[in-house]
Amino acid sequence: MRWFRVTVALGALGVMAQVANARTPAFVRQTGLTCNQCHMSINPAPDYTFTGMKFRLNGYRTPWVAEKVEAGTEGAVNGQRLLLTLGSALSFHARGTLLAQSTAPSDPSQPAPSAGTPNSAIIQTLALHYAGPIGEHVGIWDELYIYGGSAPGGNTHGYIGLNHYNLVYTSDVGGNILGMQLAGYSDGAHNFLAILPDNTPNDQTRDDYGLAGSHAPYFLWDVYGFVSERVAFMVGVEPGEDNLDWKRFNYKWEAGVFPFNSDALFMMIRAEGKAGNDMVPIVSTNRALNDGARTPAPADAVNGISATTASGAPYSSASFGDGSRWLFSWSVGTIDRGPHSLTADLSAATESETYNDGGGAKMSSWGFETRYFYNRTYGVTLDASNYIKYNFTDYLGTVHNIPQDLSWSILLAWRLAQNYGMYFSYGNNQATMLDQNWRNGHSWSLNIQYLW
Repeated sequence: MRWFRVTVALGALGVMAQVANARTPAFVRQTGLTCNQCHMSINPAPDYTFTGMKFRLNGYRTPWVAEKVEAGTEGAVNGQRLLLTLGSALSFHARGTLLAQSTAPSDPSQPAPSAGTPNSAIIQTLALHYAGPIGEHVGIWDELYIYGGSAPGGNTHGYIGLNHYNLVYTSDVGGNILGMQLAGYSDGAHNFLAILPDNTPNDQTRDDYGLAGSHAPYFLWDVYGFVSERVAFMVGVEPGEDNLDWKRFNYKWEAGVFPFNSDALFMMIRAEGKAGNDMVPIVSTNRALNDGARTPAPADAVNGISATTASGAPYSSASFGDGSRWLFSWSVGTIDRGPHSLTADLSAATESETYNDGGGAKMSSWGFETRYFYNRTYGVTLDASNYIKYNFTDYLGTVHNIPQDLSWSILLAWRLAQNYGMYFSYGNNQATMLDQNWRNGHSWSLNIQYLW
């Protein structure tokens, strides 16, 4: 009877979502385009169509849509413009977990653990966005988050933080987009050519602090172009992955070629990379202390690393010597072939770095993701990835292996409206141990997401 009541409640949520179908986010209000013209789905983001990617590169605007009052000579760049999108540029989203359960990875020499107690977090994140054009050339995207379930206090007392920030200047020169971008805080899945997120294990951006709402003081400045809707490029610099000090810094670049460049059929061949001397080592991470100020502190990303370092402590960005990281991908997709939409992404990464005590790490990996939606309503996403090589050389010259198994997941989506979705995910999870391969754990969750 208890599970019957839960089923009835979920059905009621579905009815509410259909009633809310007319409530659309900021870009729909600004442009008159539907959500579907820029995204195949909303679970998970970004999942761009080719049109959506162009919209983002063009500074969050279409070439023909503008809402403005202009004084002076028509078309002149004179600063005498008032953009009338403050209200329509505001939107919100909410994500929640209706029910979730997980089994932790474990030492294979010990008895297998039992699954944890099922739990809920009706508010994982509640976010306010300001997104859209500011005049003819400037565009902005930011997300002010209220974190719920995993923050201290759970659903009652969350944490407010700026999760994404992107300020761009763009100009259309003979049908070619030229731009300059300032990106701050979490870059994450929202990479430059983000038609699909790469699920290949890689470390192009390291800003995780392990506590909801906490991110490194990340900063990236770059210039980019999109030529003839066929070739895209970006080159930039960052002061570091966890600091704003320019005494040391990294170079970052990305390029893509589109043999097919329409929503009906797109194909992208892409390469992304970075090199420099101010990165968070791939065997380390940062953890925000739960001290009220969320003070960052270095920590092992691979259990057991600290015991092998010259200092006996985790590596930090200050321990970094130099390194390079590469990510290559091939993406293809077709949108709305009748009721069918399908995308796929195959990618590979390779990374190498040294530390100032004489240690170093090398990694190579691969990943694959495919998504299918029927009538933009029912969808499935399949993910798989694994390491080809992952090892760490300590300061004494001993090479340690970091074994991992195939990582996989499946996501089933029910998109009741363009701005409301429910999805169920199931997959394995692993512990990263030095010279050990632990038993895999598993997790599942039933989630909701809506935008307005």
